[in-house]
Amino acid sequence: MRFAEFAEDVGAGDEYAKVVTALSLIQDEIRKKNLAPAEVSTETVLRFIQNTGLQGFSYDNLVDANSAEPAMKNIVKNITPDKVSFNIGSSQSASNTDDMSAAVNNPEQTVSNMAKSAMLRRQD
Repeated sequence: MRFAEFAEDVGAGDEYAKVVTALSLIQDEIRKKNLAPAEVSTETVLRFIQNTGLQGFSYDNLVDANSAEPAMKNIVKNITPDKVSFNIGSSQSASNTDDMSAAVNNPEQTVSNMAKSAMLRRQD
């Protein structure tokens, strides 16, 4: 395999990575500022993505990337020509915090649960 072929393959994934990174940064800002409707205008999102080096990125590209890139499903809730809605699910992190504190309070139960889980996944 030639280096140019390898570089082309990496380049295609790099574009999706730039889009996911830009959307993730917007999502983080929405969380930090506790914006009630977790929505940003599509024009603003496209400008933000274009600033990552994807100058020709359009609304159609955003919709295509959303259907092609699984990581975007966790970030973007809905895309319309006017607005992009973001997932800001803070309820997941709260439940994970409860699980972690329960594990610290009862390590025997945690080990028991891990053993049961391993036995269920075991292939004979």
